[in-house]
Amino acid sequence: MFERVDFEGNTLVWDYQIKSVNDFKGYYHWHQCGEILYVHEGQGIVVLNNHTYPIRKGMLFFFQPYQLHHVYAEVHSDKPYERNIFYVEPIVMDRYLEAFPYRRAFFSRLWKGRNQQQVFDLSSSMDQVDWIYKSYHQSRSRIGGEWEESVLFLLQLLNVLDQQSDVEQERQPYLVESRQLRHAEKMMHWIEEHYIDEIRLDHMANDIHLSKSYASRIFQQETGSSITDYVTARRLKQAYLLLETTTLSVEEVGRRAGFPNGSYFIQLFRKSAGTTPLQYRQHFERSSRH
Repeated sequence: MFERVDFEGNTLVWDYQIKSVNDFKGYYHWHQCGEILYVHEGQGIVVLNNHTYPIRKGMLFFFQPYQLHHVYAEVHSDKPYERNIFYVEPIVMDRYLEAFPYRRAFFSRLWKGRNQQQVFDLSSSMDQVDWIYKSYHQSRSRIGGEWEESVLFLLQLLNVLDQQSDVEQERQPYLVESRQLRHAEKMMHWIEEHYIDEIRLDHMANDIHLSKSYASRIFQQETGSSITDYVTARRLKQAYLLLETTTLSVEEVGRRAGFPNGSYFIQLFRKSAGTTPLQYRQHFERSSRH
């Protein structure tokens, strides 16, 4: 569920014009860096910040470092999911933007701001955005100029997002405050308050006035995944954070993340990270010193 992106000396990690024509269910995950998803074609759902947003042509999503998110696309042979994705190390890019204080401040809000708009409808600007992406894709392989082309690309994209941000604040069609919460969103908020404790479906369903069977079914329909998968992902994310920021024992980390059974926690963590919690912490500490 934690996917570390290896930049290998590049300023951006770039995936251009990805097209899926078969099942694309996705899964809950996060990265150590920022991820920017731009949808060219497709339908589905993005889960972010305990809320759901529609996947539609022209939508752009900015996922902050270590931010849990899930993309579920409804894909058929005649309904492909096409997108562009790139990853950016915000701290590195922040240094490159020093000569552009206004754009730098906007970028800083994007990657570390709380309650910051992270979902943009660029459908009215797609010709401009497509040109920005295509131009960068064609120029990024220039010898010796990769970082310069990357900064230029990001500046152009930030300009579009900043303009769109002003428009969105006026009409707010995708902000959760402008509509009633979906059932799955209510459940995600409930889980956020209780994930450290034992999660009982009947308790949650009762608190949000749903039946157990309907709660399970509607969560799957509205997010593309099960309640169990979401709870596990949320707990593991907390475990990663505690391993990186505290000296708590592995058993205590598991307990504080909602896994009272130490061996079960280690088993799940190994499945997610490919290593034990202790080995992950040791690797993180070595990486942080370099």
